[in-house]
Amino acid sequence: MVTLRGNSISFHAYPVEEACQRLALAGCNSVEMWKDHLQGFKTPLLLKHFVEFAAELGLSLWGLNVVGADYFHPFGSQAAYNTTLAALKEDVDYALELGVNALMVWEGTHPPIKISQVEMLDTLCNLFQETIAYARPKGVRLLAEPHPFTLGMDLEFMKQLCDYLGREHFGILFDFCHFGVGKPNSYVEALHTLGDRIQHLHYSDSDGVSSELHFPPGKGKLALDDIDIALQAIGFSGTATLDMYGYPLPEKGYQWGLPRFQIALETLGVEGSRS
Repeated sequence: MVTLRGNSISFHAYPVEEACQRLALAGCNSVEMWKDHLQGFKTPLLLKHFVEFAAELGLSLWGLNVVGADYFHPFGSQAAYNTTLAALKEDVDYALELGVNALMVWEGTHPPIKISQVEMLDTLCNLFQETIAYARPKGVRLLAEPHPFTLGMDLEFMKQLCDYLGREHFGILFDFCHFGVGKPNSYVEALHTLGDRIQHLHYSDSDGVSSELHFPPGKGKLALDDIDIALQAIGFSGTATLDMYGYPLPEKGYQWGLPRFQIALETLGVEGSRS
């Protein structure tokens, strides 16, 4: 059976129980969890109850999304760095308690203080290296999701970060909407540039303008066939989620988008496209 994975953040306006129910009803059989949706599950036992609930809906769990967490401010002082590192480690443990081994993070925005690109890169290399040293023995890997306004939309910056940390425990989450907005004339070329550093996809469409508005595949302006061809060309072998975050009709968006998403999964033959 093809794994049709949605994400709970697409239904961020709903309580987690209803969000998961709507994903299942729309036709998903797997879910990528947004940590803010799990705020009520404050103990490992409660998280086990959530896992049981999801399984009863026919939803397997994959990944914990903490992208844009309020704590992520590693630049400017040792105290800020230490706070960010400690919170990342806590999220590694939370992912394990949830029963998933992929932690989705971001690489941050330009800080309000004056700091060079070299210093920001060095700080992030150290931060994620320390996080990986903590996460690796636990079997958790990190995926960083560039946005139009974050540091990683500079592809050379993102390449250097990935190459320093290595592919085994750190990779890029390539969000079609974010790159369609951040690189409106070169998002296909960006796939070739980043290559096998890309390990997970947020499959969606875009109007090419709105940063956080993920359209159902086929309902926006992106050249999805060209994207699929580029993914084949770079030998993409990672995982994927259908992302509808920001779309005002998420339930209908999944009904519209899942067939096109399934075609892409089967065409790419990606790892984890079948359960």
